[in-house]
Amino acid sequence: MSDTEQTPRTTALLVVDVQHGNTAEAWDRDGVVTRIGDLIARATAAGTPVIWIQHESGPFVPGSDPWQIVEAVRPGADQTVIGKQHLDAFADTTLRAELDALGVGALVICGAATDACIRTTTMRALVEGYDTTLVADGHTTDEGPWELPLPNGEMVPVGAREMIAYTNFFIEDTTYPGVTTAVLPAAEISFS
Repeated sequence: MSDTEQTPRTTALLVVDVQHGNTAEAWDRDGVVTRIGDLIARATAAGTPVIWIQHESGPFVPGSDPWQIVEAVRPGADQTVIGKQHLDAFADTTLRAELDALGVGALVICGAATDACIRTTTMRALVEGYDTTLVADGHTTDEGPWELPLPNGEMVPVGAREMIAYTNFFIEDTTYPGVTTAVLPAAEISFS
């Protein structure tokens, strides 16, 4: 093998916070959940580990309705579910240890919410040294629009579509040494 060739790295599908509390009002909710369900089925069929992240703070009180994972994509009995308290799924959780135990070096990331846990966890995956693929049409956030301030005090309306498009652009344009970054639609993700 030449120095420019890389050994393929074991991949895991990371399903982040697909919970009632952050998908009920989400943009293209049904489409995103359907695509995530298909990704889970394809990963499982290929023997790819599926790891679930479940937010457990703020309105996401364990056992409450907002905390529950959406019925259409609930974890299988043999799949790992990791609770988290922060936006970053690596922060103060067992995620890194779970990935290391499985020999994972590449992550495919999908879920909610785009502007918070998806963006933060995807960036952290790159910093931690994982080859990272964000599923372009496999993440979502509340419809909005939000009014966000510019430094001069002007308010700018931003909706879910803009958040999703910007996050895809930002991640695709981000590089770290020694890892690959991709943003692909669910239909182009392969677990073979």
